[in-house]
Amino acid sequence: PPYPFSNMTIYHLVTWINSGSHNKSEAEVSCLVKDVIQADDFNSRDLDGFSVRKSLHALDASGGDETVTFLDNWLETDITLNIPMKSTDNPLKLYSVSGFHYWPLVGVIHSTFTDIQANAFNLLSFKCLWRDPLDGYQEWLFDELYTSDSWLKAQDNLQRQSREPSCSLECIIAGLMFFSDATHLAAFRTAKAWPLYLYFGNLTKYAYSALKSRACNLVRFLPSV
Repeated sequence: PPYPFSNMTIYHLVTWINSGSHNKSEAEVSCLVKDVIQADDFNSRDLDGFSVRKSLHALDASGGDETVTFLDNWLETDITLNIPMKSTDNPLKLYSVSGFHYWPLVGVIHSTFTDIQANAFNLLSFKCLWRDPLDGYQEWLFDELYTSDSWLKAQDNLQRQSREPSCSLECIIAGLMFFSDATHLAAFRTAKAWPLYLYFGNLTKYAYSALKSRACNLVRFLPSV
């Protein structure tokens, strides 16, 4: 075997470690040797014709015995989508999707506004102005959602609406910001999900964009169709 390795097995293993991705740690390689290669039931001939892609797809398709558990405030329902056709003369095609899990938005808003983080919320919008100290010129800055022109107009319309009978609570706007993206559920599997997340625009962007802010709310799971 090539120097300084004592046998070809170790040589091939070290060569594999130093090739391709550099994310292989010493601990992971040690687990590979002890838990896989040196396992009593490991047989290298079983790997004849082995395909990583096929094995991962088979694992995802098996479903497994594990089931996803949702909190009590989550609901499940079946929804029907109207799918437009290429031609406007053709009627819409109905497509049913089962197993749509969601957290009702009223519950999300109530939970968030009763949380301690709500103490940092901006409940009323305002104009953020910058004034030049030399000539007094003013510039309207749009740096937050609650300083935007749309929020100011919505707040003005809200205050003009009639109040609920015998209600003396202040009327405010809850700014809801949604985003979603495919999320892989495991490092070495093809299974993925489409979660829908919600941020509140009442909180400054410098707070909710922080990694440890815990300001993101998971409100939906969009099933793949």
